[in-house]
Amino acid sequence: MTQNDEIESFSVPGAIAETLQRYIDGARTGDIALLRSAFAEGARVSGSYGGKPVTWSLGEFCDAVAKGGPAPGLQARIVAIEAAGGAAMARLEALDWRGTRYTDFFVMVRRADGWRIDSKVFHAHARA
Repeated sequence: MTQNDEIESFSVPGAIAETLQRYIDGARTGDIALLRSAFAEGARVSGSYGGKPVTWSLGEFCDAVAKGGPAPGLQARIVAIEAAGGAAMARLEALDWRGTRYTDFFVMVRRADGWRIDSKVFHAHARA
């Protein structure tokens, strides 16, 4: 591995965290364009909401977030990032996204313009 390879691999978790921060900030402020910028085109979102399974396209997910509006009380922390080459996974814990706690699992891909969420699988915990 060259020194440039070492420097690049060291910067990967920070670059992934920047993408996830756009997702968090978009949710917190209700800025759907910012939230959408964290995702790859064609991304899918799946999980359980209200005890029922859901699978949404990126557009459907963004519509649902827009309908609910900003989540100013949202607290979120990244608890894991793992990467290999142009693929990665991340886990995010979120509290008080409009009264609900979530655990999100992201599969991420590196594109020419940076890291993007390719898919999200979430679990909605009991409402706070």
